[in-house]
Amino acid sequence: MEKIFTIEEASRWAAELRRSGRTLAVTNGVFDLLHRGHVQYLMEAAAQADALLVAINSDAAVKALKGPERPIVCEQDRAFMLASLECVSAVVIFDSTRATPVFQAIAPDVYVKGGDYTEETLDREEHSVLKAAGARFSFIPFIAGRSTTSVIKQIRGGGASRPQADRRIDPILSRRSVRRFQLRPVGREQLAELLKAGMAAPSACAKDPWRFLVVTKPELLKAIADKLPNGRFLAEAPACICIAGDLNKAHGGELSYMLQDCSAAAENILVAAGLLGLGGCWLGVHPRQERVKALQELFGLPEHILPVCCLAIGWPGESPQPRTRYRDDVVKFL
Repeated sequence: MEKIFTIEEASRWAAELRRSGRTLAVTNGVFDLLHRGHVQYLMEAAAQADALLVAINSDAAVKALKGPERPIVCEQDRAFMLASLECVSAVVIFDSTRATPVFQAIAPDVYVKGGDYTEETLDREEHSVLKAAGARFSFIPFIAGRSTTSVIKQIRGGGASRPQADRRIDPILSRRSVRRFQLRPVGREQLAELLKAGMAAPSACAKDPWRFLVVTKPELLKAIADKLPNGRFLAEAPACICIAGDLNKAHGGELSYMLQDCSAAAENILVAAGLLGLGGCWLGVHPRQERVKALQELFGLPEHILPVCCLAIGWPGESPQPRTRYRDDVVKFL
């Protein structure tokens, strides 16, 4: 408990640390359901300086970031467990979605964040304060498959009691539409991975007629949302991938083949998003001609390139439970 500080106490502690000639690394996050990925990350973060301060979001801030079902573990318990780790020198709880107040009070020598971030995708307000303090940035990769979200999905899906064959298709069964997102940008590297997955989809005679319009500008996201009656939430999403098809490139110039190819690419992207810890929601455009025309005008597309769908993409702010809509009555084995 002696390692858990208020922001004011942490500021005085950091000042004393510097007077003794020692350096300070700071990282921040939720750290809900502490697991091996967290611990290894913190051990590597601690190696970046003489001392490590971990700043965690309060329960209220976590709900604002990740939705009403989080956190699983309350702020005092999260702080206690982190403070119990030898590699953690101090812990502070901050009651906001951004860690800006912590950085302003403490001005770290090193700022450490997970490898799914880059300087480009850090919150701009936080980044500005850290740069002004002269902090060095360090990004540490996560351990694949270790995340709070994956643990929650396993618990909700039945965990180890489920048949092995069933668990292998978890990435598909757990793909649910996400319409609420965290206030956190999606990096270009993650978006590029999603596009690779999309372009790995089957295509009739390998014509690949798809075209991908990747949107992250807030004003353009709002403009798209205004044109999709069921997609108002898109205005709050960090990114949108609009998938369009080139009729001139489709197999035989056939609309049906083009739509099948683009739909396969869209499903690949949504499944890949889940594997990367992201969430997404498919918003239909074609065959509603008013939506097709509106997006053609918005993006300046020629008549032969038809918007098929838009995918809202972001870090999930909700956790829909895995499910299957399997029904015996629609299946016939021959």
